[in-house]
Amino acid sequence: MLFIKILAVFAMSSAIGVLYRIPRSLLVYASATGVAGWTLMYFVAQSGISTIMANFLGSMAVGLVAELLARILKKPATIFTVPGFIPLVPGREAYTTMRFMVEGQFNEGVAMGMLTLLTGGAIAFGIFVSSTLYRILRMSTDYQVESRG
Repeated sequence: MLFIKILAVFAMSSAIGVLYRIPRSLLVYASATGVAGWTLMYFVAQSGISTIMANFLGSMAVGLVAELLARILKKPATIFTVPGFIPLVPGREAYTTMRFMVEGQFNEGVAMGMLTLLTGGAIAFGIFVSSTLYRILRMSTDYQVESRG
């Protein structure tokens, strides 16, 4: 069953890549970024840690993999980040929030809405933190190499 989910995540990331016109030669890398982030998020969530933290860690993985691939392949990191974080987006939670509100279950709707907003914020913050940390570490290693030379 997990293999089918991973294939679905790969297909979803590929479809987003095609939609955003990512070059075909990079589509596999962009889709693999999505699989890496989602797989980490899935295993962290299965271990009992909150879904918000799981999405944060998954988005950090997406950001790090995207930055690494950007440097290796000499392409912008956004090419790998966008298809990478889409599988983490809490679509089911957003739908459930709206359904609760329409049905008049406002307490449940507000609770689910907060979960959705916090999850989305965790995804954005994870990508920001990982990209920032990668660039800071890269700048410090570049500075050390330049000062030795």
